[in-house]
Amino acid sequence: MKKVIALVFAIPFAVIAAAQVPATDGPKEPRDLGNTAAMHVYWYAPKTLEITHVETYLFKDEHSCGAAISRALLIAMPHASEGDLVNAQCVGIHPPKDAQKPKAATEL
Repeated sequence: MKKVIALVFAIPFAVIAAAQVPATDGPKEPRDLGNTAAMHVYWYAPKTLEITHVETYLFKDEHSCGAAISRALLIAMPHASEGDLVNAQCVGIHPPKDAQKPKAATEL
């Protein structure tokens, strides 16, 4: 009888302990290699300037991204709803320059 009572009390503790174990990470985000620029297309409310929707498109370089802005705006404008306006911006990634090593300080 004592074993049954112990088992009845042990089951909820086991369930609680199992629930607190963090789940394994799901699948990682897929990588898109070879792109160094992104175009962000924003839909926003003109009176409050609140962003209502954002989409991002990847490009190989900033030049091709900048060349595609006008076409992206022409495509996006008809899909704006309730008087929203559309804006687009290109953002590029530049590798960091080699950090200059500081010159050794001379002691006086």
